[in-house]
Amino acid sequence: MKSFLPVLLFIILFWSCKQEKSAPSSEKQSTENSITIADTEISDDLDGTVFKTSTGKSIELITDQKSSSLNDLKIIPLDFSNTKDTLKIEDCDPLQNSWIQDLDQNGFDELYLITASAGSGSYAKIYGYASNQDLSMTPIHVPEISDKDLLADGDYYGYMGHDSIYIANNKIYRKYPVYKEGDPNCCPSGGDKTLSYTLQQGEASWILKIEN
Repeated sequence: MKSFLPVLLFIILFWSCKQEKSAPSSEKQSTENSITIADTEISDDLDGTVFKTSTGKSIELITDQKSSSLNDLKIIPLDFSNTKDTLKIEDCDPLQNSWIQDLDQNGFDELYLITASAGSGSYAKIYGYASNQDLSMTPIHVPEISDKDLLADGDYYGYMGHDSIYIANNKIYRKYPVYKEGDPNCCPSGGDKTLSYTLQQGEASWILKIEN
């Protein structure tokens, strides 16, 4: 029995030393893992949303908020077989709304994005992206509002922002208060006007065209 005790003590001391030597390696591995995780975190300023179309396609929208009044938007067709290109809108107003909708009823959904300026006028802007038979996506041409459009016989007469945009009956509608000459920003006196847009295929691109 006496000869067995030294052997037992040796085994206990050897096992204790082995445990102490292995501890730093475990701590080092834990630290390396935490660094890897931190390096791959997504910025809090990025916000991603994935839309599903009626035909099962996925479109990712990533919003990069650069400031309270300025954004970058990225539109990524995730499973469109003929493209992997990212479509970009840079330095745009904050995103207010977004829809997946098949306005022209051709069986393939479009993506519509609505932005609005952060100023007192809250001017809204429409962006659109059409599916080319679910093979690729291309921007929809939305004509800019020109000075001629603001004249008495123009489509946007009396327009000074404060508009709301919505979809109904396969059309996009823009409703806004009409400002007459001399009206202050707070008090439009010309009632309301509503414009409707339809999606049409042009020779080179899709067009969002004013119907009335």
